[in-house]
Amino acid sequence: MSAFDTRERRARPLHNSFSRALRVADRGSSVVCGVALTLLAVLLLAIAAGYRPLIDYSDSMRPAIRAGDLLITRAEPATGIRPGDVVSFRDPALLGKLVSHRVVETHPAGPRIDFLTRGDANSAPESWSAPRSGSIGKLVLRVPDVGRGMAWMADIWVRTTLLALAALLLSTALLRRIWSA
Repeated sequence: MSAFDTRERRARPLHNSFSRALRVADRGSSVVCGVALTLLAVLLLAIAAGYRPLIDYSDSMRPAIRAGDLLITRAEPATGIRPGDVVSFRDPALLGKLVSHRVVETHPAGPRIDFLTRGDANSAPESWSAPRSGSIGKLVLRVPDVGRGMAWMADIWVRTTLLALAALLLSTALLRRIWSA
């Protein structure tokens, strides 16, 4: 047995470990891509079905809704909104900022409906109106804390870094498949 044979035996386990790590990375990137595509498809289908994802940034509805929660709303006819419903609307007092609060009262007033809403943690209500023929976003589902991650990913540097990592993973997996063929 020569010194060359001994060196070759020592090198093989390192090569096998590296090859195994590449296979794991390849499978992992495939799973990540599959999950991302599935989530994107679900999001697009939900939007096409009339659902709208919103992120709550304040604790005005605490404890029912907390800052960082993901809210899924669906457009409902203004005439179908009842006291107790949580709705998302553009608050005229806040220059049209989107707000999600609980409906306290509704008052039909000719071609419009007047709403009195209040955040569960707020003491003062706000009043606004909508056309009878209009629609208002009504809360369908609350997903706790998911909005924090979505808001974090909206940052340009985070998004750029994630896209660069995704490109690196995909190119590594593609090169591995080309080299192993």
